[in-house]
Order: sequence, then C-alpha cells, then structure tokens
Amino acid sequence: MLEKAVDLSTFADIGDNVKRLRTDEIELYLTRLNQSLTHLSQVLTKEGDEFVAPFLGVVKNSIECLILKHAIQGQDQIDFSLTIDPTHCGFPTVKDFYLLEKDKENAKKVLEQLPSRDDIVDAIRQSILNGRSLVNAQMLLRRFNYYSRVLGVELLKEYNIREPQQVGEESGKRLYTLEWNCIERDSHLPVFYRMYFTHDKRREPLHREPNKALETRIYQSQFGMTDLRTLVRVINDEIDEINPKLIYKYVIGPFYSSLTMNSPEINKMLDGTKDAYILKFRVERVASISVRRFNAGGFLNRLLGITVEKQVYGPLDNTDCRMIVPFSVKQNHGNCDERGNPCRVYAVTQDGDTVG
Repeated sequence: MLEKAVDLSTFADIGDNVKRLRTDEIELYLTRLNQSLTHLSQVLTKEGDEFVAPFLGVVKNSIECLILKHAIQGQDQIDFSLTIDPTHCGFPTVKDFYLLEKDKENAKKVLEQLPSRDDIVDAIRQSILNGRSLVNAQMLLRRFNYYSRVLGVELLKEYNIREPQQVGEESGKRLYTLEWNCIERDSHLPVFYRMYFTHDKRREPLHREPNKALETRIYQSQFGMTDLRTLVRVINDEIDEINPKLIYKYVIGPFYSSLTMNSPEINKMLDGTKDAYILKFRVERVASISVRRFNAGGFLNRLLGITVEKQVYGPLDNTDCRMIVPFSVKQNHGNCDERGNPCRVYAVTQDGDTVG
C-alpha cells in the first residue's frame, strides 16, 4: 500500500522564530484557530471542494487534542507550553505536532494506569457531596479525556501520501487520483495536494507495483522549494508512464491574531475588533492544455510504433486567495486582502454562520 507517515523528529530545525504562549493565552488562540478551520471546511464543502474536508478534519483533530492537552496545567502539565510560529504562519510549531504523536504512542499505556471515566466521574460526584477538594479528580478526568482523544484520532503529520485511487480507464490508460499532505518546511503551514493523472495500462497497476520515481518527486514537494508548475512538469518529463492532467495545491494559512507578529496592513485589519483573527487560504492549480507525442526509445518500440505521450501545461493559477474573518472585519474591508487586492472574504457572524 502506498502510504507513508514520516517521523516528525526528522523535521528540519525550526530555529528561534517561535513564540511561547502563556497559559492564559493558549485556550483562546487554539479555539479561534479551530473555529476558523471549521468554517473553512464548511466553505470548501459548499463550493465543491469537499475532498479537502478529511484533511482539514485531521488538522482539526490535532488542534482539538492540543486544547485538551493544555487544559492540564500547573504541576500536572504534559511536556512544555504551546509554541507557535508567529511570522507569516500562526500555527503551532512542528515540535507541538511531534509531541502529540509521541503522546499517541504512549496513550494506551497511560490509560491502563488511570481509573475508568465512570470511576473518575463518580469520584467527582462524591467529592461534591462530601465537600472535599475536586482538584485531583478533575486532573484525572482531563488526563483521561486527552489521552482517550489522542489515541482515537488521526493526527497531522509532517508528510503523508495516500494510495492512488483508480477512477476509470480510457484508450489504454488507467485514470487515477492521488492525494498527499505535509507541513511544508518552507512556510511551516499545512498543505494538501490532489493530482489527476493517467497511467499506462501496459504497466502493473499502482496498487500492485508502486511507482518509486513518482513517490520520490511527491516526497520532495514538502520542502516547498519548487512551485506547482515545475513539480508537475518534472513528473511529466521524467516518468513516461505517468501523465498528470490536473494538480491542485491547498495552502491552509497563515493564521493571524493579536498573538502573531503581523505586518502593519494585517494589524490595521485586526484593529477595532475584539479577539480579531484572520485565516487565509489559497488554491493553486495547473492543468494540461494539450498533448505531444514522441516515438518511444529503443528499436522494438520504434518498430511497433509505440509512442510516448507528454503534456503541455498552462500557467500556474494562484489567483484563488480567500480569508475567514469576523463579520466586522469584512464590514470594514469588504472583499479585499490586507493590501487592497481582490480576495474572497468569508465573514463569520455572531451566530456562527459563514457569509461569502
């Protein structure tokens, strides 16, 4: 099965550009981020990009686990205080996601040492009835809730590639979709990719014989050093049996708030709104616009008239930029980003609805 999940401990050093949040800052920050991701998922699903929702669910799982983790405070605190990358990112650092993975590995053992949830709740009830302190029982309940949740959900990883899904066949080719995601090393943002491509039917199906060259090129995308058009052209040029037709890249973030280091333009958008925040996201795409065919190399291939198909790609389309903001921010700035450029801005009302 073509699926990888690389240990986050191999991630490049995130350096000194981090901010450690105070205990009283963590809950509001994580809650705002999680709510923004929920609204983003609703927007994408409504507009026909529902295939991104599972990835956003994984990101939300991680944020919600961090909320539960950092509800355990004081001497009972697990690991360290939450850190974020405050400049042009705003997400928790890769260290925090890595520590979630380590907690997941240990969760079953920790839960075996804790009382059951029913016993903990009963201990809280008895403490209330008998006028005893609730502190110890409440701490046990928070630990139980955290380790139960982190054990039972999929978490955001540095890099994860799914198995290609065959969706059809045509004229000697199999039609596939392939999805992968990463925490991009350049931006430190969660990124989701979806590629549509054909595969030569003379080769073994990808579920029987994974294409190592394709996996290598996709793995390299997590570094964020290559633009989307270059990535798809390299795959097209170097792997004869693979022909990408269309590729999407969804970049989740940055997330801006009063706790991040913002440009004057972002601060102007946030100014005047209590607990203001901005979640940006953008969609990039590259599509094949025509096909070129060449004679395949080798005497036998030439004798049989076998040809190789290569795609010709249009320009990179990176104009689809959007924002999730409080309603008052949209009222003040309309459908513009912080620099006044056109942007699809979605406002969140006090009732929690999203208005485009």
